[in-house]
Amino acid sequence: MDEVRAAAEAALPQVEGTIAVRGLREPVEVRRDSWGVPSIFAASLDDLWFAQGFVTASERLFQIDAALRAANGRLSEVFGDLTVPQDRFARVVGFNRLGVQEAERWNERSRSMVTRFVDGARAFVASSPAPPVEHALLAFAPELPTDLGSWAAALAFVAWGLSGNWDRELLRVHLAERFGQDAVGALLPPSPSDPPNVLAGGLAGRLLDALPHVGGQGSNAWVVAGSRTASGKPLLANDPHLLVQQPAAWFELELHAPGYDARGVAFPFAPGIVIGATPHHAWGITNVSGDVQDLYEERLNEDRSAAEFDGAWEPVVVHREEIPVRGGDPVVVDVRETRHGPLLEVETVGVTNVEYVPLDRAYALRWTATEGLLEPSALVDGANAESFEEFRESLRGLSCPGQNVVYADVNGTIGYQLTGLYPIRRNGDGTTPVPGWTSEHEWDGFVPYEELPWSRNPERGYIVTANNRPHDDAYPHLIGHDFHTSHRARRIVEVVEATEKMSVDDAAELQVDTESIAARGLVPRLTAFEPSNDDERWALELLRTWKGDQRADSAAAALYNAWLSRIAWIALDAETNRAAHDRYFARREAFVCRALPRLLEGDVPAWIAGGYSSWTELLRVALRDALAFLQGGLGVDRAAWRWGAVHRVRFAHPLARMPGLGALFVAAEHELGGDEQTVLQASFDARLGFDVVVAPSWRLVVDLSDVEHARSVLPTGQSGNPASPQWNDQASLWVSGELRPAPVSRDAGGMTTLRLEPGG
Repeated sequence: MDEVRAAAEAALPQVEGTIAVRGLREPVEVRRDSWGVPSIFAASLDDLWFAQGFVTASERLFQIDAALRAANGRLSEVFGDLTVPQDRFARVVGFNRLGVQEAERWNERSRSMVTRFVDGARAFVASSPAPPVEHALLAFAPELPTDLGSWAAALAFVAWGLSGNWDRELLRVHLAERFGQDAVGALLPPSPSDPPNVLAGGLAGRLLDALPHVGGQGSNAWVVAGSRTASGKPLLANDPHLLVQQPAAWFELELHAPGYDARGVAFPFAPGIVIGATPHHAWGITNVSGDVQDLYEERLNEDRSAAEFDGAWEPVVVHREEIPVRGGDPVVVDVRETRHGPLLEVETVGVTNVEYVPLDRAYALRWTATEGLLEPSALVDGANAESFEEFRESLRGLSCPGQNVVYADVNGTIGYQLTGLYPIRRNGDGTTPVPGWTSEHEWDGFVPYEELPWSRNPERGYIVTANNRPHDDAYPHLIGHDFHTSHRARRIVEVVEATEKMSVDDAAELQVDTESIAARGLVPRLTAFEPSNDDERWALELLRTWKGDQRADSAAAALYNAWLSRIAWIALDAETNRAAHDRYFARREAFVCRALPRLLEGDVPAWIAGGYSSWTELLRVALRDALAFLQGGLGVDRAAWRWGAVHRVRFAHPLARMPGLGALFVAAEHELGGDEQTVLQASFDARLGFDVVVAPSWRLVVDLSDVEHARSVLPTGQSGNPASPQWNDQASLWVSGELRPAPVSRDAGGMTTLRLEPGG
């Protein structure tokens, strides 16, 4: 362990003094605050992007290398057979091919931005005193490619994680085969219509000014007009929810040069600020969860060299993908592609520790990412916007994944825009696979940007987005069917409505709110029977007096969630068909929030096995099992039961799995409240238990009366080096719901200064 720590210390970046760097044109100043967040001051945009690449690589080089390898299907060059399934899936979907296509599509400004960022990152590799500890342990040299396509592939990889709904289409097929078509409608019912105060926007040209608004992995974002804030200026809050990981998914920094002045977070592998603020405005994002993927079942000829379409045979394109495997022979994959997209080999099951399950049919994937991802120059245009109208125009560059974007500026304007490409389907609604051998299910273009939902200065004085359906029933276009439910959005609206003048502290407190509107509505239905023994009496009384606050110290929250898991286990007959349970319940939201409340209103349906005569009978069995589970894990003293004891979050570097390295590579571990329906989103892969796998990846609150003092926090810390003081110095703030001030200027105290000069 001492040798590993010494290797990590040797790779710590220089943060003071001067470094001569080949590729810079003029000197650049890099000032880091006490949290390690850099402010970069450059004389030109070219040098700014170069310096951003250099500084980011100095803190996150292994993360960048790993992200590029994952996106391009090259993990097995380092990890051997262990990662061949991931690489094979990446090559079949074709993130690498999409990257090449996207880089060719970029405008000249975008190509220049990324080129300079890559040059800067590679310059750090050339000048670094020692390789990152991960590279030293795994015995391979850092390798950053020069071609822009490899870097654009990382954007495709991110877009994949935020796109939908190919897996839901397959889920509907599996549920129908296992339980019958009636069960599909019961287990995946359509999203209910939301009340006006949780809708995100209306038709282009018709602002829903009377409404407050709501926009995977989910996220929360909201803006409040100055009429409703303590400062009299707008307030913006955002906490994007992503898979739990270490280092953090985002790299936080400030960027200053003529033509660009922004602070916030960036992807570790790309230039520009993705979420943040300028001296004029701030913006936040949540995932739309729209339907941007369709599966086409293809009819292939005998040797799979052609696919039928409208009575003729069209040649299938074959992409030969060779995956180098460390310590073994390369794996060759012949990816076949029809007019609709690549023919998939497997489906994925789960949120984390994903299983790859072979497909038994020829499904081709069509995905809007083939039409565009993120135009890097759009980040510059958005930062330089001088009005909401200009800002909206810049968002045309966000093609995939579609995002709900909220906006607030120093002049008092608040706004919302839904972005992305959404297919206009000739037939069907995108919920199930369709025949690929006929033109009846083709796409006829995309919903015009001008007709996507948006809003400006609604009369209610706030806009809320939390991944639920963003429009009302009158909206004429199909954005999707598998949105998240509106419970988080409703809770945010509830608190905003109850707060006379919202302050930064109020917003920060709301970001870690654990009260569940979903639990409030469901518990009375679950407990509507008389107890038959003392254990049931204790449990029912505990839940009947509970207000739905899923705090980490709540025994009721532990019981509620354990009971729901057992209900699903029984209803889905997991004892005899675990696969169906895992496919459906891994993301449990549909069952808990949409299916179960409706099912409890009627008789036990025939497709539920076990011969239960009533829901009361099934609920009693599930409650008994839940109590036994909690007693086995938490002990017989029920006064000591806590939700957080079984609902923990662990921020662990991938190398924490190596024997003896956990103490160095686990950055933080906490008991956590909340679930997927609370503002503090802390969801779990329900097939694996209750460990948190999705959580807030960053929190931001900006009061537009004082943009310079925006407040934020990362889950662990800024650095990717376990020997750095900034490896996990923000962890205690994050878990307690506190925010820290952002760096403010060249003259702030406690800052280190590094000067990058041309040379080297």
